[in-house]
Amino acid sequence: MSQSQKSLLQNIRDFFNDLFKPQDAAPSAPAAPLEDEPLAPLTPRVLALVYDPVIDPLKNTRLTEWGIKNRGWSRVDDLLAGYIQDIAECSGGLVKYNLTQRIDVDAFPRRMNGKRFSATEYLDLYTINQSKYKEPDDRFDYLDCIQEFNLLARVNADEIDEVWLLTYPFSGTYESVMCGTNAFWCNGPVIENTPGKRFAIMGFSYERGVGEMEEDLGHRAESVMGRVFNCMDFVNWTYAYDRSKTPFVKLEPTRYDAVKFAATNLFAKFLLYDKLAPGNAQCGNVHYAPNSQKDYEWGNMTPVVTYADNWLAFPTMPRVQKIQDAQAWGGGDIRKHHRWWFSRFPKAAGRQNGIRLNWWSYICNVADAQFDLS
Repeated sequence: MSQSQKSLLQNIRDFFNDLFKPQDAAPSAPAAPLEDEPLAPLTPRVLALVYDPVIDPLKNTRLTEWGIKNRGWSRVDDLLAGYIQDIAECSGGLVKYNLTQRIDVDAFPRRMNGKRFSATEYLDLYTINQSKYKEPDDRFDYLDCIQEFNLLARVNADEIDEVWLLTYPFSGTYESVMCGTNAFWCNGPVIENTPGKRFAIMGFSYERGVGEMEEDLGHRAESVMGRVFNCMDFVNWTYAYDRSKTPFVKLEPTRYDAVKFAATNLFAKFLLYDKLAPGNAQCGNVHYAPNSQKDYEWGNMTPVVTYADNWLAFPTMPRVQKIQDAQAWGGGDIRKHHRWWFSRFPKAAGRQNGIRLNWWSYICNVADAQFDLS
């Protein structure tokens, strides 16, 4: 494109990008020496449990078929394929999920109140009386599921590494939970009385799309990396706003000097966004893009100075600033934003300060012994 063909906005953007680009763009040296360790690709073995009961025996109509036809729900095959492909691409091929078994369950799962929905009860709840859904009694009974499908034995026998639940709206699942000895918070409570190897159970909904599946993994990633970098309180603080106010009001605004804290904590640095650290935006968190002013605002077109693309060169981190807006991370599309965010996760060989430079090795392998040292 010639200079004369460029729009005024493009010319302004180019001017500011040149203005903030250092004259010497040579990569800076890491703050601490690197320790050699080769990259180890992961192929997590997954059991998918798809709860898809028959709701009309005369027509042999299953719940997913009804939802696709009447409510625009997603096809389970498309969700599984899209999610697996996205994570493989965003991780640079370091995580290739292996769907070793899929079980289509012709039943509603047991709830914490000991009951299971009938088809009539569920359709009434979903279509007419959603106020009937009452937590915690209507929560998914994880221990019953674990027992029914012999999950502890299968994990401990190294048959599977994690479990994906694909369920309907109001099924009561968490986005992710963790089981096993020394399990820890993973954007959901620890499932107690589950001895043995740690593993995650993901809660996906076929009412939603691949982007929402990646939202679940994103919050799992925040929990896992917050533990690795011992900064879970900071992770929670990045979300801590009074959402009853317009604009949102930061809770405990002096609890952290975000930039100062992030100078000594790599994951905290990754999470910075402009509202939290003006002029120092990095990649943000799952809900906040670099220029977001509120939760889920991935479509904000206000230009902001960011260092987000430096993470693509990790661990060199050249500290080149850019002026960016929502066009860079998908224009408001949840799946595009999350792919953009995940693609900037470090995925390099070696360790620094004892922590691998490949964050995927922790996020997708919660059984790693590293967590026992935290």
